[in-house]
Amino acid sequence: MSILGASSHMSVDTFSTEFVRMFWAPCGVTIAWLMQYGMIDFICIGASRTYFNWGFPKGSEGAPEPLARAMRVHINQLENSNHMLFTMWMCALCGRPTFAAACGALWVTVRCLYGFKYRMTKGTLKGILQFTIPSYLIVHILYFSNDQFILSIIILLIYPIGA
Repeated sequence: MSILGASSHMSVDTFSTEFVRMFWAPCGVTIAWLMQYGMIDFICIGASRTYFNWGFPKGSEGAPEPLARAMRVHINQLENSNHMLFTMWMCALCGRPTFAAACGALWVTVRCLYGFKYRMTKGTLKGILQFTIPSYLIVHILYFSNDQFILSIIILLIYPIGA
């Protein structure tokens, strides 16, 4: 059963218990991503700022190359996480929480490798694309899964079974 088809007569306690029971895997992926983003990407910028004595209000203009790479990784991860989290949760809410969580866990792994590769190399395009393209493909698989669910509902509304 998807949460979209849940009864409106559920109490808050029942809803939250049922929600945790149904969506433990997407919740775990979301927490893993937030921990990875906060613990690795954010700390890399802080460590780089301290190492290069680059104060907080300063941006990446004129920054040493390793610090600028760490800042670019941080922003790229933030930009890409919006799409993945939205599509993963839409897929989970449409009745496929395990599939959504599996795709989300794979995405978190690929983006972690992307960040490591980007920070440790000089940001060569070949090295970055090695992990960027798979992460985009994972998000698009989730998009297509959501599209398939929505189209199946539209088809059922237009051509009801037994009519």
